[in-house]
Amino acid sequence: MSFVIVLFPEPRDVFIDDRPQGSSKAASGRPRALYVNAGSHVFRLGGRGDVQPPTQTLDVPERPILNPFRVEFRKC
Repeated sequence: MSFVIVLFPEPRDVFIDDRPQGSSKAASGRPRALYVNAGSHVFRLGGRGDVQPPTQTLDVPERPILNPFRVEFRKC
């Protein structure tokens, strides 16, 4: 199992493979660590009434080197 952090300027709901994971940020405002199995996953941000929510399909490594695996979304 690996852990990832989802980066986005504001808190958003995170879905991994269409399963809700909660907010991308902790109450402190820092990114939350989310645990996932290694392999290909679809990451999606939700909330804010997005017509076309941002998604990314990425391969999460079995053991990220030192830091958590980062999934970064850019604000449009």
